[in-house]
Amino acid sequence: MRRSVATVVLVGLLQAGGDAQRRPPARRATSAMAPAAARTAILTAEERRLVLPDWLRTPSIDALRAAQMDDLRLLTELARSQDGTTQARAIRALGRLERRELVPELLQYLTTGPTAETANAIAQSFRGERLPEDTPGQQVEAAFEALVQVGVIPVDSRNRPGPIGIVARSIARLPYERAEQVDAAEAFLLTAMRSVDSDPQLRSSLLPDITRGMEALARLHSRIGTLDPETVDWLRGIVVSRRHDYAAAARVHAMMALVTARGVDAETLRAAAESKVDELRRLAAVSLGGAGAPVVATERTGLLIALLADRAPGVRIEGIKAWARRETTENGCQRLLDALKDPSLSVALAATDALGDQCKEDINVTDRLTVDARPPGPNEWHRASHALVALAKRAPGRAFVPLLTGHVQHVTWQVRLYAARAAAITGETSALERLAFDAADNVREATLAPLRRLKGEEAEPYFVAALTRNDYQLLRTAASELKGVRPTPQLAGGLLDALRRVTAERKETSRDVRLALLERVQELGDPQQAGALVPLLRDFDIPVAQLAAAAIQQWTGKTQEIDPQLLPRPPAAPDFAAEPARIELKSGKVFYVRLNTEAAPLTVARFVRLATAGYYNGLTFHRVVPNFVIQGGSPGANEYAGDSLYMHDEISPAGHERGTVGVSTRGRDTGDAQFFVNLVDNARLDFEYTVFGTAGPLNVIDDIVEGDVIASITFEEEKDDKM
Repeated sequence: MRRSVATVVLVGLLQAGGDAQRRPPARRATSAMAPAAARTAILTAEERRLVLPDWLRTPSIDALRAAQMDDLRLLTELARSQDGTTQARAIRALGRLERRELVPELLQYLTTGPTAETANAIAQSFRGERLPEDTPGQQVEAAFEALVQVGVIPVDSRNRPGPIGIVARSIARLPYERAEQVDAAEAFLLTAMRSVDSDPQLRSSLLPDITRGMEALARLHSRIGTLDPETVDWLRGIVVSRRHDYAAAARVHAMMALVTARGVDAETLRAAAESKVDELRRLAAVSLGGAGAPVVATERTGLLIALLADRAPGVRIEGIKAWARRETTENGCQRLLDALKDPSLSVALAATDALGDQCKEDINVTDRLTVDARPPGPNEWHRASHALVALAKRAPGRAFVPLLTGHVQHVTWQVRLYAARAAAITGETSALERLAFDAADNVREATLAPLRRLKGEEAEPYFVAALTRNDYQLLRTAASELKGVRPTPQLAGGLLDALRRVTAERKETSRDVRLALLERVQELGDPQQAGALVPLLRDFDIPVAQLAAAAIQQWTGKTQEIDPQLLPRPPAAPDFAAEPARIELKSGKVFYVRLNTEAAPLTVARFVRLATAGYYNGLTFHRVVPNFVIQGGSPGANEYAGDSLYMHDEISPAGHERGTVGVSTRGRDTGDAQFFVNLVDNARLDFEYTVFGTAGPLNVIDDIVEGDVIASITFEEEKDDKM
């Protein structure tokens, strides 16, 4: 095992129990605030969180900056509260500010406050910019040492499990810069795994988080360090249950770490493939689909055949992907053709998609896709639409055009959307030209890039038409695709008009589309349009005001000052215990979401308010990615339409495990009330997206398909259709 001198010292601290007494106790608040009032104050501070450029000085911005400073002072004071709940909430809020200068303040609470909450807040603070005086990265090493000192087992005289789980995950995600730092973190995690291994209670309760930390370490720092053979062997032992009968969660996270570190060997792969744990068998299929599967070809084939017949749809889907990547050259596509008859629609669609790229000389595959691609009825359209796109990839002959025509004329807009995708693959210009004026903006959006590629400057009329619409995704795509075109009055005027219309809606969540439009206005416009951009100098969104100032300055040569007028934020969320959300779809499917009001109160409050007002009624699950997520709640059924104000992230230790519900974003603090449900354990989403609930029954969620419509969301205890 590789170990630097520093590593040995730190591991010694861990094994000896650290020296928790050397750190002075944190000062307690001298004045007590009632817990309810403290909660409101903390949530107000979180709602007011916004990164303000240091150079931006205006009366309104200065007032907000002063309020933020007051918030910071209050949070710091409440972090010393004698009320445990208030203290934990304040520390959590300090971490969510993502400011490294707050790390010294937080470190003291590792030993005098809620250790797990503090460890998470410290790791979250390191998401901020590195401090100028910290050029050697010493702050990370100091935080690492402090976390090691509290990551001991047991934590007190009553033999209660210590905070090693969240400490391990926090240590794993510190922003290391050197290999020896990663080595030290790995040594800590390996020692932690060994320490809990001999105690059944500790092994069951703590090992899942420790192995989750090891997976994060391997994934986040693969460029500067690889797992040591000793660590890899220990992880393999957990997956195969070499020493004990390990909990499923620990085995899954250990397997994920091995997949990330390319440490899966033949024994581990066989054990995972034959496991009773669905997620382990799915990960085995993932490994078999990789180029470095550690078994000979004949064994790989046999294992995949078994996984293709697995009871879990998610395993069969991964098996299809692996077969398509590794087996079709030698063993053909019959297994994929057989999967077209799978009772799970998601599995059948995965097979259809795979056949678009495999066995292109096999006439039986082409004939089957041709049959499946016949224009569908008004409801069951998924198989036909996926088959049409797959057929397009196989360089179709004359039979394709009549099939495409039937899809282009279909009453269901999703069918026409897939028709646009198929036409883009085959270069069927006439179909794209018709769909470019479709009633559904999502269909129009799918035609713009291929029309620009196929027709060049002659595609201008389709872009001018698109710019008259109001859908954000369509306008953003139009603006992006127009980069580098020859300027014309029609395009410049259309871009500016679209920018005015969207700005008039006064939606914070229009940032992406407005920035894209403004960039093209800056590129394709002229100085005569400078006056039209002047109102944006007082825009409600700072990035938009900044770009408008840059455009005007470019045209006029005069420096521009901005005075953003930010939109008001809603009041702090009320203190309530939300009952589970009952989500009923028009198809009759029903599932529940248990809401986490403590970890994500602002998110839950927004979700409850919108759902109660009927906001989600009639909206769809527009994004369905098997073995990843389902996503819905967009008024435009796409990634860029949502509620008007951005939602602030509420990052917590809650992991993105199968069934958890998160908030979709396009960057930090950019949620727009769209939500997603994790279909598998998505560790790479941890600490990146808010988790605000847990959904079920999972078999219902697994059966949700693209376009499923939300009929209603109510709040009530689960009944016969329990999770």
